[in-house]
Amino acid sequence: MAFRLKTLQKWLLRNAAQHNRPRFAAWLLARNLEPVPGLPKPAAARYRVLVLNLNKPGFWEDIAASFGEAADFELVSWPTFALTSFSAALLAPELSNKKYDTDDPAIEASKVRYRAFLSALWSHVLRYRKIDAVLTANFGYYNQREFAAALHAAGTPFIALHKENVKSPGRVKYWEPVYRARGRFEGSKIIVYSETERGLQVASGVADPSDVVVTGMPRLDRAHRARTHPPAEPRLQLLFFAFWKREKLTATERVSNARLRIESDEEWSRRNWNMLCEGTYRAVIELARSRPDVRVVMKTKPQSVRLEEILKMLGSTQEDLPPNFEIVKGGDPIDLIADSRVIVGFNSTALLEALAAGKPVIVPDFAEAQDPAMRELIIDLGEAVHKAQSEQDLSRLIAHHLDEQPRPQPLSNVAIDVLRQWVGNHDGASGERVLAVVRSEIARSDAARAGSSNAILKEAAGMARAAG
Repeated sequence: MAFRLKTLQKWLLRNAAQHNRPRFAAWLLARNLEPVPGLPKPAAARYRVLVLNLNKPGFWEDIAASFGEAADFELVSWPTFALTSFSAALLAPELSNKKYDTDDPAIEASKVRYRAFLSALWSHVLRYRKIDAVLTANFGYYNQREFAAALHAAGTPFIALHKENVKSPGRVKYWEPVYRARGRFEGSKIIVYSETERGLQVASGVADPSDVVVTGMPRLDRAHRARTHPPAEPRLQLLFFAFWKREKLTATERVSNARLRIESDEEWSRRNWNMLCEGTYRAVIELARSRPDVRVVMKTKPQSVRLEEILKMLGSTQEDLPPNFEIVKGGDPIDLIADSRVIVGFNSTALLEALAAGKPVIVPDFAEAQDPAMRELIIDLGEAVHKAQSEQDLSRLIAHHLDEQPRPQPLSNVAIDVLRQWVGNHDGASGERVLAVVRSEIARSDAARAGSSNAILKEAAGMARAAG
C-alpha cells in the first residue's frame, strides 16, 4: 500500500510540473510535511525549517547535533522524491550533479522554466505552511540549483550544510574542476567543515568568501561528549571500519578518464589498495580467531557486494568467520566507537570521530600506502594515530591497545590540530555554530522583508499625502 501511494504521489507531482500546476503541487507537498524523525518536536517553536536529503548518510546526524536541543526550531521534511519528480518533467536530461554550467540555449531554457515553476510553487507553499529556511546536504545537487535561486530571490534562506567535506590533497585537485563544472551556487549560505573545503569552493567560483562559513562537523560534537562522559567500562571490543580496494578512487577514476582527462586509463588502472586491503582484513580476522575473548566488529557501508568480494579475495566466506567476528552494515557508528577499546580504519571520516572520542586509532600504513603516487589520496592523520608499518605490526598494535587499561584523557595538542584541520571541530561546539548561522540568515531575511514592507508603506503614505 505504501509503495502504491508513493508511486501515485510521484506521478501527481511530475504531472503537476508538466502541466504547470504549482498550486496543486504545493498543496500536496504541504499535506505531506512531516516532523524530522528522531528529533523532539518543541511545544511552541518560533521557526520552522524544511530539511531536504535526510536519506544521505551522516546528514541526519549533523542536523540532530545542531538542532536536537533547540527549543525554538521545528524541523520538517517532505517526500525525498519531490524535486526529482519536478526536475524529471522540466529540466534537460543532460544536466547532472557533475555538470550544471552550460552554454546550450535549450538546456538554459529548461532551467528558466524549472525556476519559474519552483518560484510559483514556493509562493503557494508559504500560503499553506510557514517555513523560515530550507537546509540541504550539498550545494551541488542539480535538481536543487534552481530551487536555491528561487528561494533566495523570494527571501527564504536556502542553506547547504555541506557534508562531503573531508578531502585529501589529491581529492581537492580532483574536485576543483568538478566544482567549476557545477557552476555558481545561488542560494544563501554554504556551511562547511573546514578551511580546506571553504578554500576549494571559493577558488572554484562556487560562491563568494562571505557566503561560505566554516563551522566544523556537527556530528563530531557527540564524539567529544563520548570522551568527556565515557561508559563506565568499554567492552573488550575492536571496531574495524571496513574499506575497499578502490577506496576514494572509483569516482576519481571515472570522472578523470571520461570527462576531465587528468590521467590516462592505463595509469589509473594500476591505482588500488589491493595489498593494503588484503593485509588489513587478514590481520583483523586472524586477531578475532586468536582472541576469542575479544568482540571484533567490522562496520561496513550499506552495500553488500563489496563485502562479498573482499571475502572472496581472502578465500573465505561469511560462514568461515570466527563466532566473535560481527559484521554491522550501515547506520550511525557513534555508539560502537564509544563502546570499543581500539579503532582500526583507513581513509575514513569515522577515524576522526574516534579521535574526538579519545580512542586509540590504528591506521594501516604499508603496501600501496607507501607509494608516493598514492599518498596524496590519503587522509593523513599524522602523529594523532598509530601507524602500522606491516601486517604483523598491525596485529601487534591491535593486541597492545586491547590489553591496555583504558583511561580517560584530554585531547593531545596533536589530536586537536588534526581535528581542526580536517573537520574544524576540536571543541565539540560545531552544532552551536551551525545554529548561529541559521538564526542569522533567518534574522537577515526577516529584516529585509520588514524593510521592504516599511518602504512600501512609506511610499503609499507619500502617495496618499500627495493625493490629499
